[in-house]
Amino acid sequence: MIHHFSDINLRAHFRDLAAATVAKRAEECSKEGRLDRDSWQELSDAGMWRLAVPVEWGGKGGTWWDFVAAFEGIASGGRDIGFCLSMVAQAGLIRSLLIYGDEEQKGYWLPRLLGGDVGATALTETTGGSDVTRIATSATRVEGRYLLTGHKDHITNGPVADVALILGRVPEYGEHDITLFMVDLKDRGVQQGPVEDMMGNRTSPTGPIALDSVAVEAKNIVGAIGGGIEAIYNTISLDRLLYGVLAAAYLDPLLDEVLDYTSRRHAFKVPIADHQYVQGRITDAKFAIEATRWVSYGALDALMQNSPQASLICSVAKYHAGETLKLGTETALRVYGHLGYMEGPHARALKDALGTVIAGGTAEMQRKNVFNQMRRLAISATA
Repeated sequence: MIHHFSDINLRAHFRDLAAATVAKRAEECSKEGRLDRDSWQELSDAGMWRLAVPVEWGGKGGTWWDFVAAFEGIASGGRDIGFCLSMVAQAGLIRSLLIYGDEEQKGYWLPRLLGGDVGATALTETTGGSDVTRIATSATRVEGRYLLTGHKDHITNGPVADVALILGRVPEYGEHDITLFMVDLKDRGVQQGPVEDMMGNRTSPTGPIALDSVAVEAKNIVGAIGGGIEAIYNTISLDRLLYGVLAAAYLDPLLDEVLDYTSRRHAFKVPIADHQYVQGRITDAKFAIEATRWVSYGALDALMQNSPQASLICSVAKYHAGETLKLGTETALRVYGHLGYMEGPHARALKDALGTVIAGGTAEMQRKNVFNQMRRLAISATA
């Protein structure tokens, strides 16, 4: 049963806060290719990251539905897809610690993340891309700690993060060796960046994290050695559905602006809103927005209920998120015509949207996951 997603007050509060912070700095930060740390801190101070965290770990004791409501407000009011993608990465890291971290890890790392530190989850490497099982980053045990060496690529927040959850191997454990390590990125042996010069989402700095014999205490292994893949597949499901939440919330006010413009803009002696081809574009976008919103809500409900279909539905949400953002921002550009194509908010939105069919697992990888989950569920049903 879906519930809690209609927290209007929470959504409105963070929408107004983001409009006064993120939205005002978005263009400048995009030109400079940097994360808006000022807005990040202001949102942290407002309790954004505490919403879904239990009280005993410094949170407000709410649920991920509360977080989603606030996140929708930021996506709607902040008008910055890139900034929201950096938030998605942080949310996934916090959930990983809540589920798989022990008491000591939660007590040390969560206060930093809740208070304004920026986090990253470093999975991908050049050789494997979305296939995280092909990672080469590895750790060697030396006197009760692990020396972690490797190179992570295309990591959201990677060049600017303070802490990171890093997927690596512990080769001495043989076949089941993929493990999660929590690392302070100011430690010796860590090199971050440079920031990748991307076409869009320039407010979400993305780039490599290099690790050269970085000392990680055994106490900072998150979950069991060899349990990294299961943990990651679980926690990135939240990331995937948040893309869908972002898509719908970001496009809602954009489509309102487009609709208003079609009533004011005249062609052939009538408002362009009267032309069926314009109506078709706008309704196609609306259909996509609502489908994405509700499959994302369904995905969160499935995830919170530990449903066997959770991974599948989260991938459906992620797939629709990229396609819907692409369609919605392209619709705005087409309706605004030459004004939309000129460098400005609509062109930037389209460039940002195109990144979401790749970031967080490509559309093709979501298809693969959905198909594999369908086969798994079918086998389970007949067993």
